[in-house]
Amino acid sequence: MRFWIGFAALFLAVPGFARSYHLVLDPPAGGKLLKGYGGLQAADQRTARALVRVITPGNDVDRRGTVRVVVMNLGVSPFTFGPQHVTLRLGDGTILAPTPLREFARGAMLIERESGRAAIVDRANRNSFSSLARASNSGMTAATPGVSAPAGTQPTQVQGQDHRSDLLMLPGGRTLDAIYQLLTLQTVEPQQAWGGYYVFDVPKPVQNRRVDQPLSIIVRTGREQHSFPAVLHWK
Repeated sequence: MRFWIGFAALFLAVPGFARSYHLVLDPPAGGKLLKGYGGLQAADQRTARALVRVITPGNDVDRRGTVRVVVMNLGVSPFTFGPQHVTLRLGDGTILAPTPLREFARGAMLIERESGRAAIVDRANRNSFSSLARASNSGMTAATPGVSAPAGTQPTQVQGQDHRSDLLMLPGGRTLDAIYQLLTLQTVEPQQAWGGYYVFDVPKPVQNRRVDQPLSIIVRTGREQHSFPAVLHWK
């Protein structure tokens, strides 16, 4: 259990104080700003060649934060897009560098291994439950040797239920799902979209300022550059 909590803390922005930073978007030049529940915001910019959407989840930002970036290729030529095409720059020039993907890759391997073991146990439990349901349907007890449901037996309500555990309910499943949504480098073909979570580290001096700090989120799509004004808001 400690492993799952520790790795979740590696990915998610976990507040270290009663007050913390929040990444807040300003209306982009020539674009749209949408606001959702819990502080979620989304800003769009569109040109003849690309549509770019930046989404801030509204969660706390302490030593680490997240922003989701999605692009759509509206041009006629493909371009590559990944974390190296996103830059978060504070007003004083400080760059909030991306968290190396290798940190998450190592954790993902451990989670996949442990989740695989949990899935095997879960599958065995489900098979045992199915055998019990078939035995009950035949009017015999589960302890009767060689019992199986007669041919043509209609499935009972219990048999018709889906007993498969959702992957997200297995140990580390939700963290693994979040890792799969990280922004990685891909080629974006015309009329195709790509994006994911950009996870960034906050330097200690920036954490210690505890005041609002202007921020620019810069997204590059091919030869174009899109700038989204924002604030690292101390709340």
